[in-house]
Amino acid sequence: MHMKHFSRVRAIALATVAVHAQSPAPAFEVVSVKSNTSASASSSSRNLGSRYTATNVTVVQLLRNAYGIQEFQIAGGPRWMGVDRFDIEATVPAGSKPTDWQPMLQTLLAERFKLTFHREQRQASIYSLVVAKGGHKLTPGDPAKCPNPAGCGFNASPTQIVGDSVSMSQLAARLSRSIGIHVVDNTGLPGLFDLKLEWTVEDQFVGRGATASPTIFPAIQEQLGLRLESARGPVDTLVIDRVERPTEN
Repeated sequence: MHMKHFSRVRAIALATVAVHAQSPAPAFEVVSVKSNTSASASSSSRNLGSRYTATNVTVVQLLRNAYGIQEFQIAGGPRWMGVDRFDIEATVPAGSKPTDWQPMLQTLLAERFKLTFHREQRQASIYSLVVAKGGHKLTPGDPAKCPNPAGCGFNASPTQIVGDSVSMSQLAARLSRSIGIHVVDNTGLPGLFDLKLEWTVEDQFVGRGATASPTIFPAIQEQLGLRLESARGPVDTLVIDRVERPTEN
């Protein structure tokens, strides 16, 4: 009995030491947060080595950058999260790695905006990306010109997506962002492709946080030989438990 009791106490003590030995979460050294009342529609976020700046951004935009999610993956929270805008100036600690800036932004949201949340998988409307009747119209890409074996990437605007040696899973993720609804790759097409997709501007948008109008759907079929089919499926969702307007400094 005494031996078992000693072993259990020792295990708890070791676990406690391990917790305290963990490195603290990466954080900016100095942070300034101020309201932006310019009424401008443009915003920007830049990581400039020793400085991080965000101009005219909403909390929703900060969440997207900090956690690599889209607006449709955020649930709950007050309306001002997507309306009120802020300017942020922060100092990046010396020796920080490029991979540290997202955790530092997460720490900023927790400390200055008192953000707490939990994650859920929620059933929602999604789109399945498939090959259209007649086959795809994609051009094979050249992996040799990409520094990243997974693909080069995209240039995108509210009316255009240009992909340079990209995979179909990358295209599905890019379409998710433009359409504002989760897109799953079910094309079965391996490899990398070059593509150009263009559509027209309209006043209406597809989903929450979308930049594309409904004209993107026929454009995908006509220009790429692919199609989006409506479906339902699980979507990783960040559910806001608490968030507060920051005290300015």
